[in-house]
Amino acid sequence: MLFLRWCRPLIFLLAWLVGLSGCASLGTYNPATGQREFIFIPTDQEVAMGQDIHTELKQQYQIVESGPQVERLRRIGRKLSQVSDRQDYEYHFYLINKDEMNAFTVPGGSVYFFSGLLDKLTSDDQVASVLAHEIGHCAARHTIKKFQAAVGYQVIGDIVLSAISSEEQVRRIATLSSNAAMSLIFSAYGRKDELQADQLGLKYMDLAGYDLDAMIQTFEVLEANSKGPDVPLILRSHPYIKDRIVAARQEIERIRKEDKT
Repeated sequence: MLFLRWCRPLIFLLAWLVGLSGCASLGTYNPATGQREFIFIPTDQEVAMGQDIHTELKQQYQIVESGPQVERLRRIGRKLSQVSDRQDYEYHFYLINKDEMNAFTVPGGSVYFFSGLLDKLTSDDQVASVLAHEIGHCAARHTIKKFQAAVGYQVIGDIVLSAISSEEQVRRIATLSSNAAMSLIFSAYGRKDELQADQLGLKYMDLAGYDLDAMIQTFEVLEANSKGPDVPLILRSHPYIKDRIVAARQEIERIRKEDKT
């Protein structure tokens, strides 16, 4: 069952963290968000989660293994990932052969880009805007926080209350089936997370030398292709696209002023 190979170590880690919960020093500073954050899933377990999810995704989608478009994604992705605030794992970039206007990331730094979206983008800068946004989610740990909230907080409560045995704790985490994992992957981020990923994406585009205006262009492409019920994943949550365009333009202006000083 999905995640069995990482859930038992996680249980012991959770119990240890609960024992430390009274310590003021609990939490790790995240340079991407500028905050101390309580992340109880360590990087090696996050990467293991991502590997398991990748196995599931390969069964559901046709992942393109090679070719010029794959190399293009990897080239742009490598350039952006080198300037990410998060460098404790290796980033991977995958192309899914499906006519869909979507891209997403999973725990462990793997980013998936649908061919339908790639075909609509006319420049490397536009492709970079999507990848940088997803890398922003990685750096801010938005993805792992979604999984952590789904599988961890209930277990922490159970440990604190001594309500269930360790074996039952393992069983409960293991019941996060592949269907549930896929639901989490495709669930919407909140308004704050989306705006923060846009902000970080622009930061990484600037550091990697890409045209920041391409993010606005990409939003316009997504908006033009989002008519009907099949709204792209990138647009499937608040804030609405026009709000994100306004925020992105303000951030672009701020970055350019800062670059001139």
